[in-house]
Amino acid sequence: MRSMVKVEKLRPLLKILASVWIVYNIFSLMVMPNVSSYFGRVTSKFVGPYANVVGLNVGWNFFSPDPAQPMYLKIVVNYPSQEDGGYREPLITSYPDPEEDAKVPGLTRKREWAAMRFMVMDPRRLTQVFGPWLCKKYPDAESIDMEQVVDVLPLLDNAVLNKEVNLLEMSQERRFAKASVRCGVAGDEEIL
Repeated sequence: MRSMVKVEKLRPLLKILASVWIVYNIFSLMVMPNVSSYFGRVTSKFVGPYANVVGLNVGWNFFSPDPAQPMYLKIVVNYPSQEDGGYREPLITSYPDPEEDAKVPGLTRKREWAAMRFMVMDPRRLTQVFGPWLCKKYPDAESIDMEQVVDVLPLLDNAVLNKEVNLLEMSQERRFAKASVRCGVAGDEEIL
């Protein structure tokens, strides 16, 4: 009879411990498969060791990926020397042109981004297709230099830790596909 009284006194404590264990398991089930998310990285130090032992650390890829990195094509239009021997400054622009954002509807902007991404997938397209088009757009140009620029955004963890720093200052420019085209050279379009 005395042992029965001890069990009755322990029953609420056992219920609480069982409830905490069940909640911890459910929390582990929700966090560990999504450990690549910001919340998962922050809480994994509390759940990770247990989840690794029990096998709850398999990823679901549940959350959406990070946003796409902003990219553009930097274009330098080089002009020939002037007849009087003077030097004409090269025109530096980009494609898509950020100054045209306000003037151009969103659907057209998406097409320009898709065209730019298609062009830089194979740098030969820059010299064979995009370069001659730019030469027609800038008829006075002697040559055109193109370079893909990607603005690498900081990870969310870094942005949260460095709240006082502007995100634009934390981003980094990376340069990839480069190409140069001489304008006015016969036979450029025959390669196509």
